[in-house]
Amino acid sequence: ATLCDHHFQSCASCHDSDARADAFNWDLLNDGVGNPKNAKSLLLAHATPPAMWLGVRQTAEQAVRAGIRHILFAPPSEEVACAIDEYIKSLQPTPSPFLVDGKLSAGALRGQAIFMDPRVGCARCHPPSMFTDLRSHDVGTRAKHDDYEDRFDTPTLVELWRTAPYLHDGSATTVLEVLTLFRACPKKADF
Repeated sequence: ATLCDHHFQSCASCHDSDARADAFNWDLLNDGVGNPKNAKSLLLAHATPPAMWLGVRQTAEQAVRAGIRHILFAPPSEEVACAIDEYIKSLQPTPSPFLVDGKLSAGALRGQAIFMDPRVGCARCHPPSMFTDLRSHDVGTRAKHDDYEDRFDTPTLVELWRTAPYLHDGSATTVLEVLTLFRACPKKADF
């Protein structure tokens, strides 16, 4: 919080102490006011542009500098911004605690086959190895605070097990809710 004007928040206020998601929605000036969004994990942020749910920053570098200016209300020092960039780039995925002896369980292997099945279509927007197509889509999950035209960044599914709640507004508590209750899937015209 030493960077922040009046020292009331830090990057870790929203992105937790390990730069992952904090499970809260935030309505900050970085992407406009009146549209609260679920904090995203910063893991792979520099490798999976655009940044932020609405893709308002083309790169994570731009998002870091805009965050310093519009969230911490401080002039972005290039030295500090570069240090933050390097820290975020250094983050490595943590292996899932659901692995069995370091491998996918039988149930996970069945899930992988379904995920990769072209008839199901999950891998169309979340292709391995980054598990994102680096595009924004209308997935049919707009909430009351969203604009009619909003399209949402396809998040990486790396470390999905630790990033609940899900969707841009945190409205899905579990992945099962994403798939059943919200049926989040891009419209065919969105491709």
